[in-house]
Amino acid sequence: MTPVAIPVAVTAASWDAALEETLSCAAERAFADGTRAAALSAGTPAHVHSVHRRVVNVLIDDVLVALASLDIDDAPATVRVPVEDWRRLGVTQDSPVDVSVDRIVLAADGHDVVVSLTGARAWTAPASDLERLGVDELTAALAVLEGFRASEPVTPFGHAAQELLVTRTAQLRRELLHGDGRVVQAAANSLIGLGEGLTPSGDDILTGLVFLAAQPGALLSRRLPSLAAAIRDGRTSTGLLSHVTLSHAAEGRARQSLHELAGSLVSGDLDRMRSVASAILEIGHTSGADILTGIRLALDVERSLRASRSAATTPPTESRIPLD
Repeated sequence: MTPVAIPVAVTAASWDAALEETLSCAAERAFADGTRAAALSAGTPAHVHSVHRRVVNVLIDDVLVALASLDIDDAPATVRVPVEDWRRLGVTQDSPVDVSVDRIVLAADGHDVVVSLTGARAWTAPASDLERLGVDELTAALAVLEGFRASEPVTPFGHAAQELLVTRTAQLRRELLHGDGRVVQAAANSLIGLGEGLTPSGDDILTGLVFLAAQPGALLSRRLPSLAAAIRDGRTSTGLLSHVTLSHAAEGRARQSLHELAGSLVSGDLDRMRSVASAILEIGHTSGADILTGIRLALDVERSLRASRSAATTPPTESRIPLD
């Protein structure tokens, strides 16, 4: 008698509420197509994209969904699951995935890994309204974040790219303040795919920048169409994971820690900002530091835009001529 494979079953702790439509559509399609074998013969619309220790990325149609360990915070298109090492579960790249509205099933080595969504907390990316921020608040936030810098690159390519990153980031700052949409788009595009890492440093800088620009009340939002166009055009210049992260950021959605940083900016809680920035700094080897570089860039440009607006709307002081 052939032994029956016992599935590994885990229950998600939380998941991005925006995934509900993606999972529902995929489940309806799977029901219409029939069995997993039929899905495989049709080209596997849902399959494992990549496997890492703490994350399995699943491609559902054209949506990249991360099944992430609990030590990773909530994020767009992410399901947080109590699994410490995905590689030990026998999940491999290109394995088929079955999707329903309440679970995701990954075909592993001789068994299935069933991720149940029933009872999981639904996460929604919180927006932070920057409308009331003044120049002084932005200056104070910049002073706090100055202490969170990147460590040295770890590869020869990283070292070679470092000078270009500095030069192109400075160029992007100038264009954000003084250039038109076309040159802003070109300057942003020059950063995409530049640097080392699964998400290159240039992409991470842009992630921090566009995330803050996409928050309500940001004057920098006037540059968002050009930045979003650069991200769309740069799709082939970087990896899928990095492109997806950038696309979410351009919609004002990022990891929960970035939302907490934006919240501390609005509330003026600088101690909280330091604590959250320390947590962001731990993302990857350089990703967190590069994201913070992008946030500093956004804050710096936002401060300049607000100072210019204030100067333009302040009436000139009347000169008083003494009467004899």
